Amino acid sequence: MNRENWQLWQKPRKRMHEARLLRYGLAVILPLAASWFVFIRPTFTEAPYFIFLVAVVLSVINGGLAPAAVSAALSAVLLRLLFVGPKGGLHFGRDFEGMERMGVFVLLALMLSSLVAGVRRERNQLRDSEERYRLLAESASDAIIVIDELGEILYLNAAAEKTFGTSAGALLCRNLNLLLSGDRYQAQLTELKQRLDTRKRPVAVKLPGRHQSGEAILIEMTLGSSCHRGRNIFTAIIRDITTPTR
Repeated sequence: MNRENWQLWQKPRKRMHEARLLRYGLAVILPLAASWFVFIRPTFTEAPYFIFLVAVVLSVINGGLAPAAVSAALSAVLLRLLFVGPKGGLHFGRDFEGMERMGVFVLLALMLSSLVAGVRRERNQLRDSEERYRLLAESASDAIIVIDELGEILYLNAAAEKTFGTSAGALLCRNLNLLLSGDRYQAQLTELKQRLDTRKRPVAVKLPGRHQSGEAILIEMTLGSSCHRGRNIFTAIIRDITTPTR
């Protein structure tokens, strides 16, 4: 392996190492910062647990469960040394009440960390899934338009902008009828939705379209339905068939 390839191979490892140091560094710094905050706020001296729980939650949000466990353990030690029971020592084997409090604190901190980590993981998975679908839609050659039950446009991809000669900003939250022409398109769309409900699978229809330049186009629309947060959402895949493909 030459020097250049070695450096390329080492860069991702270096970034991962730096990110790990940052996560665990913050897991240590946050309990120390919580201690300082409790010291400067005497009202929290009698019950500092909440401040240290906030430090643990921030650790799990920043780095995950492993840094949160480090933060919880360090928080328990600092709580016991500085704020709970006799100051200045852990007194293993003699101070059962203090050690019991620390055990309850660590258990509560880990349970809260697990809950926050689960929510964080689900949100990341949802964001990644949405990003994948968006990339897929943006790379499609056919126009893709998402509408609600009333025909209001919720999303359109770059191919839709090109097909109808307009921008997404000019069409979002506007009605789909801006892109269609003729007198029968509303009746055709109603019929299409009825067929869609009956067949439970995507159906297609040919409709006259309206290019922003004023030129009449003929489009083939395939409509599919789904339910999102209790609302019926329709996805229209549109192809310009004005000029047959040869």
